[in-house]
Amino acid sequence: MRRLIKFMFVLLLVGGGVSATAVWWIANRGKNKIFRSAVNPPLPHPAQVALIPGASVLPNKTPSNTLLNRLRAGIELYNKEIVPKLLLSGDNTRKFYDEVHTMRDYCLRHGVKPEDIFLDHAGARTYDTMARARGTFAVKTAIIVSQDLYLPRALFLAEAQGIKAEGFAAESSSFDNTWQARGREYLARLKSIWDIYAVKPVVVQDKPMPITGDGRASWEKSNTSRAIAPEK
Repeated sequence: MRRLIKFMFVLLLVGGGVSATAVWWIANRGKNKIFRSAVNPPLPHPAQVALIPGASVLPNKTPSNTLLNRLRAGIELYNKEIVPKLLLSGDNTRKFYDEVHTMRDYCLRHGVKPEDIFLDHAGARTYDTMARARGTFAVKTAIIVSQDLYLPRALFLAEAQGIKAEGFAAESSSFDNTWQARGREYLARLKSIWDIYAVKPVVVQDKPMPITGDGRASWEKSNTSRAIAPEK
């Protein structure tokens, strides 16, 4: 029994060390590619698109503070002409829950031209968002807009899909600084490494809608989705 307890203790210790190293690796590998203010240089390099992952929408169909800050930061990049397009990727897979149209409506109210807004209705996970950005929307260069906590993982997943990406940090909400958010993010980083190097899930892609075109073509859900691997 003592040997078994000792073995389990060593196993947990080694597993914890490997997990901590993986979390640290993702956090540090992209830190030189994250920018924090478009009013204080250095600025992100110009890219095809600002890619804004979704976050919670409130019951009254307004953005949560986390999502609101991402949208403001993305519009800032657009107004500074660092990006010509916005790709809004969120969860629109449930009947009564819709992140992407809430995001779109906010951008329209704040001066973004309709043709410059692309919607990804199936961005339920960051992994899916990046795979579809490359596969469906033919994104090659992007500025990912999210909070500091989430950007390292987003950059890792984008680069794994063949996207040349930089990050732009939106202001954090009170939730983003909680232990719940941090704990969930650390587990998500481990899951990302597992997905990229082991599982390699196939992500459903829609008919091609290149990010260089008119974004309004992406506003309705596609009925022609097919399970194909994203282009590398």
